[in-house]
Amino acid sequence: MPRYFFDINDGTDLKDEVGREIQDPLALRREALRVMTTLMAAEAEDSQDCTLVLTVRNGDGDGVMTIRLVCQIDDG
Repeated sequence: MPRYFFDINDGTDLKDEVGREIQDPLALRREALRVMTTLMAAEAEDSQDCTLVLTVRNGDGDGVMTIRLVCQIDDG
């Protein structure tokens, strides 16, 4: 089963050194979206503005997917 690495940038680069085995492209997309929504919820609690970028790499180190989420909260 292929291994994929989920690198996160929230202003600081966080490299995934462990990775996850994921069977197919649809499962990969679901997992990437799950990771991003969990991270965005945590980030949005602490700030008014945040941008998160998730880059998914395959076992060869090639980028296979990028997800970018921007959250701007205007209280008011």
